[in-house]
Amino acid sequence: MKDKRLLRINCFILALTIALSITALLLDIEQIGFAGVAIGGLLAFFYFLTLSILISRAFAGAGEEGLDGKVAGRLGLKLLLLTFALAIVTIIVILTRLCQPFGFLIGFSALFGSIALETMAYLAFSKPQEEAGTKPADEN
Repeated sequence: MKDKRLLRINCFILALTIALSITALLLDIEQIGFAGVAIGGLLAFFYFLTLSILISRAFAGAGEEGLDGKVAGRLGLKLLLLTFALAIVTIIVILTRLCQPFGFLIGFSALFGSIALETMAYLAFSKPQEEAGTKPADEN
């Protein structure tokens, strides 16, 4: 995985999972629970990591014309299987009462929070991109 933004999002997911898990442990609320937050966050991490690797590998060899039809079909099938696996694991974790559903949702929200953090960091710290060969409006 060569994209640094995807790597930072994965690191943010782990950091948010740790922070949320410690907060849940300190608050000790029965409806949330430490295990639920930790399991939800780790599942979000593994899901996004797998998704990042699949997408990075699929588009590594793509040229100007995009993906070949067979490659795109296999990628779509892999993404569908990954999503079904996530849904099945989530159902198993909740139905076996391994963790509380609210805690699981709070932990899994680390995925969305990390994407939001990376987006804000990108917008705040990235250099403005000017199109090559164009002059600012007041120079014309």
